[in-house]
Amino acid sequence: MTEPEFDASDDPGVTDVESAVASTPLQRAAGQLQAALPPGWLVEIATIPTEPVGFPKAVLRVVMSTG
Repeated sequence: MTEPEFDASDDPGVTDVESAVASTPLQRAAGQLQAALPPGWLVEIATIPTEPVGFPKAVLRVVMSTG
């Protein structure tokens, strides 16, 4: 049995906008937000659990670049 390949852009966790393909409404919104932000800020797509059931929910997160 072979191990499946892992591509970071397919990870449902945190993904930076530059590596994401703008194919979903959330990814398109992230791209538009990234274009409007000043240099040094990044938009990430993250998944967080919701309460009380804990089903994941995708959110946009704006963070300051480290570097």
